[in-house]
Amino acid sequence: MAKPTNHYTPYAQAYSNFLSETAEHQLIVLHDEGLYRHLRIQKPGTRTWSWDITTWPGHLATSGDIANGYMFTRDLDMIDWFSLCRKCRDYYSDGAPNIDVHYWAEKLCGGRSHEEEKYHPDIFLWHVGDSLSEHEELGDEAQHFFEQQIACLRKLHELRGQGEAMMQERLQAYWKDELSETELWVNNALSDGQFDKLDAEFDWFEVTGVPIPKQSPAERAVKIFDRARLYADSEREAHEWLRENSEIFGEDAWEWDLRAYDRHFLLTCYAIDLAVRFYREHQAQQAEAPEALPA
Repeated sequence: MAKPTNHYTPYAQAYSNFLSETAEHQLIVLHDEGLYRHLRIQKPGTRTWSWDITTWPGHLATSGDIANGYMFTRDLDMIDWFSLCRKCRDYYSDGAPNIDVHYWAEKLCGGRSHEEEKYHPDIFLWHVGDSLSEHEELGDEAQHFFEQQIACLRKLHELRGQGEAMMQERLQAYWKDELSETELWVNNALSDGQFDKLDAEFDWFEVTGVPIPKQSPAERAVKIFDRARLYADSEREAHEWLRENSEIFGEDAWEWDLRAYDRHFLLTCYAIDLAVRFYREHQAQQAEAPEALPA
């Protein structure tokens, strides 16, 4: 249940696969006349994992071994439009382009944008894990406080000349209500100097002012997360489980967007992004090349 970073991307694996399969790809310009272009991107000697980009006024279409069957429309020159989109974004920490996939999907011809989003179990589990890590009673801060309580109790027993076994025995009695909270934290055997050091290290009145749970926040969170896995295969069941556990995740959790864009469409976006970059590099090279002398 790893907590995501600020640059978390649910599409990291798709981009990683794309990078590995296209590392040796090159641009082949089959036709380039104004807004009419036919570009092919492939690894030399094979059409596997290759694709074509075809443009005409107001349109860009993709076809090939990947990125097959998509047509976009927005501006007169769609290469320019996708170039502008590339300039308006940054990149994820894994190097994947931070493409506004939803915005690109809206430019698909025939109103196909809704077809490209599908329920994704990993998105559901990411939301659950992220929410648990921030939860007041189950999250990272709650776990840290619990660990501070145990560490303080252990130090108290050491100062009293009692070891780990005695501490665990007293904790079990405390959790069975056979030992009161006052008895668990009794410190009258400590000197003023020992208590001051203990208080300085752990903030005695803060850590002793809250009952110690028998099960740590992290253990409770893991059990809830493992329970979520049982409902991850079905979008309907995932939403229903969130509704049933609204006391943990909040009343609005059942409305979480659990959909991600289809892998094939993602690869298409990455393919267009790479093709545009290759084409702009080609144009720059053409502009720098010396003009051919007349025969």
